[in-house]
Amino acid sequence: MDDQYIPALPWYRRPQRLIAIVCAVIGGLLIAFGPEMRFIIASDEAPAVLDDQMLKLPTPTVALAVVYVSGAVAAPDVYRLPLNARVIDVLQAAGGLTDQADISGLNLAALVRDGEHIRVPFAGEAVALLVADVQQTGLLDLNRASAADLEELPGVGATLAARIIERRETQGPYRSVEELREVSGIGEKLFAQIAPLVTIGP
Repeated sequence: MDDQYIPALPWYRRPQRLIAIVCAVIGGLLIAFGPEMRFIIASDEAPAVLDDQMLKLPTPTVALAVVYVSGAVAAPDVYRLPLNARVIDVLQAAGGLTDQADISGLNLAALVRDGEHIRVPFAGEAVALLVADVQQTGLLDLNRASAADLEELPGVGATLAARIIERRETQGPYRSVEELREVSGIGEKLFAQIAPLVTIGP
């Protein structure tokens, strides 16, 4: 029997060739569009990376002032408060005032400063210290004198006495008698009259 002629199968019916063609098409697509696909993937991941960085941002810290409170308060100690705290805030942190406290010479609305020492005098203590100073030196201590004491000076009335105390409370204790010149209302003539009568205590 003669061998029968068997025609060759078309290419699309040959599995090996079909697989090779499919692989070639996929490879071509990857070569042609690979960079764009990588860019899209990277873009999708970018927000996640950004979120992680945002979560790692440091938490803002509040600046604190360290203040020592002593005298006629319930709990004398060192306290840490925000820099915008007032004297009244410090006294509240120290448990409040005792029954013997004398706050007539304190400015409760003044801002506290880092490293400041706030001492609340006991009733009668300021007067006793003032009397002792006058007895020892015969001069009036600008950092301890009350408004009534300052009004005893020549040419100093209630308004000027209040300004002298206000300058002491807002800018800190007087460091020299010369600083009286900074008080509004004290000219050279008045300063020459009161300077020999006042002093700066220890």
